[in-house]
Amino acid sequence: MSTTFGILNIKVEHNKLVDEDGDLLDYISREIFEPVFFRGNNSRWLKHFAEHLSDNHKVYAIDNTQQGIFTIGDIKEFLNK
Repeated sequence: MSTTFGILNIKVEHNKLVDEDGDLLDYISREIFEPVFFRGNNSRWLKHFAEHLSDNHKVYAIDNTQQGIFTIGDIKEFLNK
């Protein structure tokens, strides 16, 4: 299942964006995110700067569910598998 992950372009409290599973609430505009990673058959960074962000930096599934990826560190771990 392919998913695009992004980081916030604006300052918003995390708990106002996601439900109890960590998935974006339906009414949140996807326009406030900068796509940084694509997970799919050809998983890859979409922005080179993203791999240099802190491992704790939160990422959000823009077009699907989180699928266990919540931070830049989770992406790095996924790529190392």
